[in-house]
Amino acid sequence: MFSPLLNRLKSAKSLLTGNRTPKQHPHFVVITIDNEARRERSPEAPVDRLFWGRYQGREYGIPMIMDMADAFGYPAIFFTDTLTVRSYGKEPIREVCQEVLRRGHDCALHSHPELHIPDYQDRFDYYWTDEGVRSWLGEASDYLAEFTGQPTRAYRAGGYRVSPASFRAMRDIGIEADFSSLLGHKQCMIDASYCNNAVRKYDGVYEVPVSVYHDVKGTPRKLDVNWRTPETFRWHLQEAMAAGVLCTTIFLHSWSFLKFDATWLEATEAVGVDEEAIANFQGMLEVVSETPGTQVVTSLELIDYLKANPDALNAPDTIPAIRPAAA
Repeated sequence: MFSPLLNRLKSAKSLLTGNRTPKQHPHFVVITIDNEARRERSPEAPVDRLFWGRYQGREYGIPMIMDMADAFGYPAIFFTDTLTVRSYGKEPIREVCQEVLRRGHDCALHSHPELHIPDYQDRFDYYWTDEGVRSWLGEASDYLAEFTGQPTRAYRAGGYRVSPASFRAMRDIGIEADFSSLLGHKQCMIDASYCNNAVRKYDGVYEVPVSVYHDVKGTPRKLDVNWRTPETFRWHLQEAMAAGVLCTTIFLHSWSFLKFDATWLEATEAVGVDEEAIANFQGMLEVVSETPGTQVVTSLELIDYLKANPDALNAPDTIPAIRPAAA
């Protein structure tokens, strides 16, 4: 149905069958986009503005992100909040998923139940119990499978909200890899130091963490195009590769290239284009292209590689740290 992605998966066969010794793994880079539409951020046209990035006659959302990645021949992973169906109906979200696949990119699962399930915040079981998590995560997964024609294999939780119950639900649903763990984030309710920057298995599910480094105060910082420069990304990538870390994550949202009239939680409308974020993303892509030994992959390619190379789960872990300048 969607031949570009299928062709990428076929061409990835060399990753699975190459004559590598157990410790000679590529360094994978995953370009991850949280694809979501929070009504409060754009009350008049949340899907148009926040998925597609339509603003003043141009599209600064998923089409621009795909165009920029395509210029380097890189696939991007669009973690798409399919529970958005509850707020805006199926067809707008189906269109988003199918356009991502038509362009040869990866459409995986994202979810913000707190935005689309009215009593979510008041229901302890929705977050902490197997049955509660499975109820809405199963619904979200079913939507994605319907829109893409493929089983749901990869997931990132909205707000990094994963608990032990989340992993049991993922395993039961058939989700093979989670990309949610973020060291130091208060809503990530597993011990993210279990993996830090390393790909590991958590309760039968591959955990691919959001890449972090420590700033001069020791605070974990992710490689988000709205906040990090290509220079910081280059330093992080070099440190991670030197240590033997398996994977580095580039992070952005479908709306990252737009500026809003307040902070991201309080914003009510777009007021401009974030040229700095666009330049940061472009610069990060250039850094990857200039760095030998990197391989940009989809979630499916990474899962299949991990299955074929279980020793990759033993790759080293490190958290690059910015040292305070000498007095």
